Amino acid sequence: MLIELWEKLRGYDKWLETSATVEETNVEEFHVRGGNFSESSDVLRWTDTQGNRHRTGITINDDSPLFQLVRGSSIPIRYNPADPEQFYIRELLQTRVRALVRGLVFAFVIAGILILAGLLRSR
Repeated sequence: MLIELWEKLRGYDKWLETSATVEETNVEEFHVRGGNFSESSDVLRWTDTQGNRHRTGITINDDSPLFQLVRGSSIPIRYNPADPEQFYIRELLQTRVRALVRGLVFAFVIAGILILAGLLRSR
């Protein structure tokens, strides 16, 4: 699978896996033309192998499986043993890649329509 290749290329497969706990979560709803969406700002906490605690904030869109997390939930993460503040969450990357692909497809469709309209107008 491509994600495993990406993890090997980036070295994430060598990072240590642990469980992070959701300490805080704050959901905001946005109303925009064409629809509504929600976003969750969460704070995660984990402990490294030295017993040091780490905290970080992440932002999760409502189309991610991580959006369902509530306070006290735990998720698997990987952190860099050389710098435990650096972390990687596979599901977060997958969500961001899906959003990028949707945006690119939309952009290509719009560009195609504009090119086609230009060609039809020039005839």
